[in-house]
Amino acid sequence: MILIGSIIVWPLSAFPRHIQYSFDFDAEINRVKALYKNQISTADRSDRPLLIKKREAAVTELERSQKTEQAEKSFMGQIGKTIAPLFAPLGIDWRGSAAILTGFVAKEIVVSTLGILYAAEEKSDTLANALLSSDMTRLSAFAMMVFVLLYLPCLATIAAIMQETGHLKWTIFSIAYNTSVAWSAAFCIYQGGKALGLS
Repeated sequence: MILIGSIIVWPLSAFPRHIQYSFDFDAEINRVKALYKNQISTADRSDRPLLIKKREAAVTELERSQKTEQAEKSFMGQIGKTIAPLFAPLGIDWRGSAAILTGFVAKEIVVSTLGILYAAEEKSDTLANALLSSDMTRLSAFAMMVFVLLYLPCLATIAAIMQETGHLKWTIFSIAYNTSVAWSAAFCIYQGGKALGLS
């Protein structure tokens, strides 16, 4: 199920390939590289490692910004923005909304989808840092965790419910009931926390 979900999520987050960026990232990356190349070639030998480190940090930040904008304008980003108003009262933005949607296939995919949409690298602390630097607060993160814990079971579980009960109505009831409970619990946590001055 996780493999199937990943196969579905990847093209949705990778396409369309040719998008109109708000900024010419490639030209700016080339400009930064050329600027630092000149500085490194004329700098003292002791200053070169610091300049190389600064160049790599500047290029990495530009590439991360480009990946973030690409994710936002991808099909997955468009889907997330379309359903985001449903999750706005829970403090969940479009990225979280898209991740919740992919969790329908398998809840484990929620984290990997967030990693893709936040353009986080494959390091243990990169996604955490991306989430901390975003608009997601501790309160909205907690509300999202509660929602993901309680909302509709994954696709494999729904298939099992359908097979065991032999009725579509019980499957639909299970989906509707679990999702309603999850939304209500997350709403109470987020809005209640805001009313108490938590963030």
